[in-house]
Amino acid sequence: MRYNINTLVVCSNEELVKLKSEISKITTEVNIKYAVETYKEALEIINDSKSNLDAIIIDGTIPGENILALLTGYKNEVLLSRSIILDNIKLDCYNLSASNYQIFNVIPKNYKTEELVISLREIKNKQEKYNFLKISIYDKVAEILKKLGIAPDKNGFHYLRKAIYECYLDPSLLTSITKEIYPMLAESFSKKESCIERSIRSAIETGWDRGNYEYSNELFSNCVDYYKTKPTNGEFIAIIVDKIMMEEGRTAY
Repeated sequence: MRYNINTLVVCSNEELVKLKSEISKITTEVNIKYAVETYKEALEIINDSKSNLDAIIIDGTIPGENILALLTGYKNEVLLSRSIILDNIKLDCYNLSASNYQIFNVIPKNYKTEELVISLREIKNKQEKYNFLKISIYDKVAEILKKLGIAPDKNGFHYLRKAIYECYLDPSLLTSITKEIYPMLAESFSKKESCIERSIRSAIETGWDRGNYEYSNELFSNCVDYYKTKPTNGEFIAIIVDKIMMEEGRTAY
């Protein structure tokens, strides 16, 4: 077994028993981590950043359920590309365009389990080769930090980028910078928490003094008086996270 494919399955209990039995005959790679019977329950798991889902299998024919309501409820659109819908109708019937719902595939209900397993492996392989979310957000954060005058040769740059990324994934961390973010960064970079805090503070202060005034003022003007004070580490991280989320049409809470 190369890896576990942590999967959420949304279907009836009867279908779940059948699916587990068929998959177990083929491979032990697939770990059905969550199984629910309603789209409401599914959405709670999908939108929980701690679920760590590799793939999502959805029965699109559950009576009384609206598949489009489920798909439009994804907070993390990357998970759409990890979703497989089981249904008897063609993709066109969902009106799922590449620009709206980039789901991985729609498979007929009379699918062969071997084909489903192949699709699950493809989804996992793509994640291992390209962490699209991380690349995208890391690049976006790096661009913002550079505009603010924080250079990549500073340790604080890398600590900030990681902190902003983690808070983007789980906005509840914004209220726990000291208790959760600093320890997380200390473990990741093998540094003391005090060193992490000082490096971030130093990077912010350096950027504040030499960065793009117009851009800084645009970002922080509603929270910080540019000439009188500098943002705290927590304020700095929170404002950038909020900026990215607002650009994506999301809110932190």
